[in-house]
Amino acid sequence: DLIAMGVPPPSEPVAGDWLADPDHWDGLRRRLHDAVEEHARTHPTDPGLPAEAARRALGLPDRALVEALATDLHRRDGRLYGTATAPELPPHVRRAVDAVRRDLAGAPFSAPDAGRLADLGLTPKLIAAAAASGALLKVADGIVLLPGADAEAAALLAKLDPPFTLSEARRALGTTRRVAVPLLEHLDEQGYTVRVDDLRRRCTERTR
Repeated sequence: DLIAMGVPPPSEPVAGDWLADPDHWDGLRRRLHDAVEEHARTHPTDPGLPAEAARRALGLPDRALVEALATDLHRRDGRLYGTATAPELPPHVRRAVDAVRRDLAGAPFSAPDAGRLADLGLTPKLIAAAAASGALLKVADGIVLLPGADAEAAALLAKLDPPFTLSEARRALGTTRRVAVPLLEHLDEQGYTVRVDDLRRRCTERTR
C-alpha cells in the first residue's frame, strides 16, 4: 500500500507483510514484557499469558505480531512466559499436594479419588498447576501420581511375560481399574508400552 502511494517503506517487515515504526515497535515489546510479568504476578499458579490475550492487550491486528515481539520470551503451548516459567504453588496448595504425596508414598499406584482431592481443595486447575511445577504427575483428569511413577510402572510391567493384559498389569501394579486404564494409556503415549491387539500390550525398548 505504501509503495502504491509513492511512499518508500520505512523498514523491513516485522512479521509477514506488517511494517512498524521502530520506536513504536520497541514500545510494544516493553508493553508485552510488562503484560507477561503482570499476568505471572496476578496468576502465580498459571503464569503463562495466552498469546491471544497478549494480542488484545496490545491492540494488535494479527497474532503473528505478538510472536515477532516475543522472541526473547519463553513460549509454550500458545502461552508466553517471562521470569516465571513454572507455576508457583501457594502455601495452602503446597500443603494439599504434600498430603497427596504422603498418600502415594506407601502405595504409589493408588491414586487418590475425586473425594480425597476435593477434600484437599485440589481443583482441576490446581492439579494442572501442581503437575506443571513437577510436584505431581497428572496421568489423566482426576488421576495423579508421584513424578516418575510412570517409569516405575513400566519397570514393573517389563517383568511380566509379554504380551500382558489389563488385568495382569493391574495386579502387578497393585492398583484398581480406575487407575490402571488411564495409566496404561499414558504409558502408551510416552512410548513405554505398545498395544499388540485390543486386549494386550507389551513393553518397548524404552522400558529396558
